Amino acid sequence: MIFKKRFWEGDVAFTVYKGAAESSLPIALVPLWGEYPNVEGSVRLGIRDTTLLLIFKMRSPQLLRMVDRHNGPVYRDSCVEAFLQQQGRDEYLNFEFSASGSILAAKGKNRENRTFFDPDLIDTIPRTIEILENNNRQSRYVVSVELDLRAFGLVEEGREVNLRGNFNACGDGHKVPYYLAANPIGTVKPDFHAPAFFAPLVVTGR
Repeated sequence: MIFKKRFWEGDVAFTVYKGAAESSLPIALVPLWGEYPNVEGSVRLGIRDTTLLLIFKMRSPQLLRMVDRHNGPVYRDSCVEAFLQQQGRDEYLNFEFSASGSILAAKGKNRENRTFFDPDLIDTIPRTIEILENNNRQSRYVVSVELDLRAFGLVEEGREVNLRGNFNACGDGHKVPYYLAANPIGTVKPDFHAPAFFAPLVVTGR
C-alpha cells in the first residue's frame, strides 16, 4: 500500500486532488488496536466541486453484508467509513458503508449524542459495491462513493471545502473483528469517534 499524505503545518494531512479519485494514489488503511492477518485496505480521494469522491479497496478473510436498511448496525458487516468535520466546528459526521449497500450516516459532537440523517437523504448517496473475489480463503471488494458535502451541511454555498477527517474500515461481526484507519488513533480501545485524531483534507490541483 502507498501512503499519500503530507505534512501540513506540523500535522499529517490528506491530499485531495481535484478530479476523479481513480487518478489518485491510494492511502493505506493501517491496523489499529491489534494485528489482523489477511486484512488490508486503502482509500483513494478525489473531489469534484463540492462532491467528495471515495474509492475503498478491501481484502479480508470474510465478506459480511447482512444489514439491509440505512442507519442499521453496518459496522458489524464488512464496512468502510468516512468521518468528516468542518474546520473550527465541534460537530462531525460519520458515514459508514456496508458491503450490502446500506449506509449509516449521523452527526454530533461525540459518540454518545448522534443524530441520524433521514434514510431518504442517505439513499441519494451514489455508491457502488464491486465484489472482486469471495471464497472460503478471502474476499476482495471495492466500495465507490460520491458524497455531496453541501447536502449534508459540510460546506456552505459559495464557500470552499475546509475539512478534517479520517477514513476507516471495520468488521465488528467478523470471526476475528478488525479495525483499520488512514490516520492513527491513540485511544486504548477501538474508537473511530475520535476527532482529536482527525487530519486536514487539503484540496489541490494535480
